[in-house]
Amino acid sequence: MGTAQADISQTMANSMTPEEKVRADAIMKGWLAFNENAKDIEAKFAAQSEGLARDVDELICRKLGLDESPAGDRHAELGRLLSDIYRTYQMRMPYWHQMNDSLIKEHLKTFDFALQRGILPEIVKHDVDSMYEILHERVYWIEQTGDINLALDAVTTPTCFRNLTIGEGFQWHGLNKVSWTSPYKRVLEKGWKRNIWTDVTEEKIHQMWTKPRFLGYASHLESHFDISDWDEETRLITIEVSPLS
Repeated sequence: MGTAQADISQTMANSMTPEEKVRADAIMKGWLAFNENAKDIEAKFAAQSEGLARDVDELICRKLGLDESPAGDRHAELGRLLSDIYRTYQMRMPYWHQMNDSLIKEHLKTFDFALQRGILPEIVKHDVDSMYEILHERVYWIEQTGDINLALDAVTTPTCFRNLTIGEGFQWHGLNKVSWTSPYKRVLEKGWKRNIWTDVTEEKIHQMWTKPRFLGYASHLESHFDISDWDEETRLITIEVSPLS
């Protein structure tokens, strides 16, 4: 270690409380162990990722009785994704990581920034407006099929939404109602401990971000969404679709 780097490290160490040092040392130890294990698994995957992906794909298709694999010939890509899943699941410092972490962190940073600047309504409006062309087309589908449930399908079936919610749990209730557990708590609370996004709560996210956006989407879909209020105990969010009266 060079003199300058050593001086910087020593200066930081001198400014930390004993509790901060204990926490930092524990996280550092866990992170270095994670890195070592992660690189080992990545190297093993790299040597046979496509073959592993084919084996997994064949097993799943056989178990589900699928004649044709959804993965098609994309086994090289699937292998890389499987490698990353194993890498993510072994990361347990400073919390147990999940596959939706990157989405959650970007949501939290954006929400926190907009909340601090007082521009959250503008961000929500931009989000809703940007979805008009994508969602309004579904009105034609609904007219042609008579199936109002296609409105709810439009906003809860796409992979971008499922990637955010599937880790905590997403469920269909019949054809016209869905529920999921708010996915933000795990990462949000870790941020509070680091004095990050301290004014953000899951209730604020639900009332000021999730709910107004989905109501805006319902308007594009010319449908009615009955969206649950926030429940601090269950953290469960439900949306039920019905035709406009």
